[in-house]
Amino acid sequence: MNFIPRRVQYLLLLTLALWGLQGLFRILFWGFISELPITFEGDLLKAFWVGLRFDLRVSLLAALMTLPWLILPRFSAVNFTLLSRFLGYWFGIILIVILSMYVFDAGHYLYLSKRIDASIVRFSSDISISTAMMWQSYPVIPICIGMILVWWLGYWFHAHYLLPLLQQKKHHRRWYSHCVHVVVIGALFLLILLGRWSLVPLRWNHAFFNGNAQVAALGLNPFVWIYDTARFPTKSANKNDLKPFFSTLSHLFGSDFPSTGAAALDRWETPPAPAVNDAKTLPNVVIVFMESLGASHIGAYGNPLDPTPNIDALITQSRWYPNFYVPARSTAKSVFTSITGIPDVSAIKTATRNPYITHQRSVINALVQHEKHYMLGGSAGWANMSALIHNSIQGVNLYEEKYWTSPIVDVWGISDYSLITEATTILKRATPPFLGYIQTAANHSPYTIADDKSGFIAQQRTDAELKDNGFASLEQYNAVRLLDHNIGKLFEQFKRNKLYDNTIFVLFSDHQASSVQVKHLPEYIFQFGMGELPVPLIIHAPNLISPEVDHTFGSLPDLLPTIVGLFPQTYLNTSLGRDLAWAKGKNLPTYGFLQASRTSVAFNGDQIASVNHVTGQVISANIDDQGRALMTKQNNPMVEAAKAYYLASQYLLKANVKKSKK
Repeated sequence: MNFIPRRVQYLLLLTLALWGLQGLFRILFWGFISELPITFEGDLLKAFWVGLRFDLRVSLLAALMTLPWLILPRFSAVNFTLLSRFLGYWFGIILIVILSMYVFDAGHYLYLSKRIDASIVRFSSDISISTAMMWQSYPVIPICIGMILVWWLGYWFHAHYLLPLLQQKKHHRRWYSHCVHVVVIGALFLLILLGRWSLVPLRWNHAFFNGNAQVAALGLNPFVWIYDTARFPTKSANKNDLKPFFSTLSHLFGSDFPSTGAAALDRWETPPAPAVNDAKTLPNVVIVFMESLGASHIGAYGNPLDPTPNIDALITQSRWYPNFYVPARSTAKSVFTSITGIPDVSAIKTATRNPYITHQRSVINALVQHEKHYMLGGSAGWANMSALIHNSIQGVNLYEEKYWTSPIVDVWGISDYSLITEATTILKRATPPFLGYIQTAANHSPYTIADDKSGFIAQQRTDAELKDNGFASLEQYNAVRLLDHNIGKLFEQFKRNKLYDNTIFVLFSDHQASSVQVKHLPEYIFQFGMGELPVPLIIHAPNLISPEVDHTFGSLPDLLPTIVGLFPQTYLNTSLGRDLAWAKGKNLPTYGFLQASRTSVAFNGDQIASVNHVTGQVISANIDDQGRALMTKQNNPMVEAAKAYYLASQYLLKANVKKSKK
């Protein structure tokens, strides 16, 4: 290789070494972290090749970061041993950054089923809780030891095989030889940075070529993905931006827009089918937030492993909405939406973490006679949820980790059984009618099964059974069973304390814990990357509501209008939700937002469409009787609905903020 300059040799071989390291990590991701099968299927190989080109780009950029030690002709690591030593130290720092990024990326994927992106900054605001969760969920010490060993091997390889390239004897070349080197090496580096033989460089959207989020994850690089997602924060929208979509929004919500209220989408509504007819004897309301319990993990949706016998039995005695979704995947996003009725379309941080928009108006305040209690086992400081709860729910009593007498079992506070037991005591003492919001947390890494005398017994299942039915691990399977067990205990305790008969119970979940495709959910959900969005909505009040399977499509913004719609009073709807009793039979679309790709999806069971807000790409499809999306060339009405929902969500995030009293 004497015909290649020493510095170029070093840069090329360093790039190849780092590419090999990242390629190894990509293989490990495919084989041990991703749920994708290791096969030579075309889409998988294409995604892997896209990812390798991203890796090569990052490897070259990392190698070029050594240029400060190489670029000066006489004062560089080529001529001075001390500078060569500093170059070795500098490489060590680069290697630490790369290793740390891939470790965090792996943990992030195991935690949220998506590659690390710019939204990781949201965890920095809760660093103590985030650190505790990592410590309790992952083998931190063995991981650190493994990182040190890999780092040492990389540092040793660099010192013994790459740095010596700079100490080779200098070969004098003619001027035209230097020109050839500059042109050839420059062209090679440019091609690597572009990633493809085109003037349009390889971009993140090339990994999303088939709509499958898991396949796309195989094609992403964490460094590139963080950079790309950080470049596209959520923009705010104003009333003028909504003008082209007022007719669409009027159709979606049955009101004339713009309104003359404080926000352009405010409207007064009279419930079309209240379950409560006597306003003088109001029932209590208990909302149960079931952590990470997606539709694919529930027996009533077709999961054959019987993970949720109590919930399945409850569904047969309740009004059940099997076509219910959350608009975005995140506990904090779902807390925000469940209180405000606004989809959290924030691109990086969650809306709860924005101190300027935590003073939201909420439909929950229409229940003026209800004494309000919000209860969770851990800290409400996580994701700044306490500010949203206090500022948006009038007169709320917030009970969190520091209030409880039960022992703390993990980073998420007391066990769910202890939470339910203590919450029942609080509500028994409350003045009726009351509204209780109980937020569970045990169905979440680290999947702690506490010794809390609840009587729960873990079960064994084979790895094949778990994988085929959407469970990432035996721990996750038993965590779902534990949540179901505690839901059964909740009803036992309410009946024992004579709180059951005069209470409306509303159960929902914040998101699906896994995006893995399962046979018992419609295929279009996974074709459009919405595997984490289908969740249950169950309304249980035997004395007021007859058992029913309502196939109306709904989403979490509809939660509070549907609850308030059970009562007879007219109320101000400030949300982007609708009473599902009003929507019944209208075949209206619901909405999902895919944060990673900045994509909105609208669908109603017959049609579906997605709109990417970065690239402008629009995909429309009809849904057949088997639940498959059949792509069409012509846009369908769901396109306008997706655009309208997204802009209206952006608008309401700020327009729905309470105005200061002067």
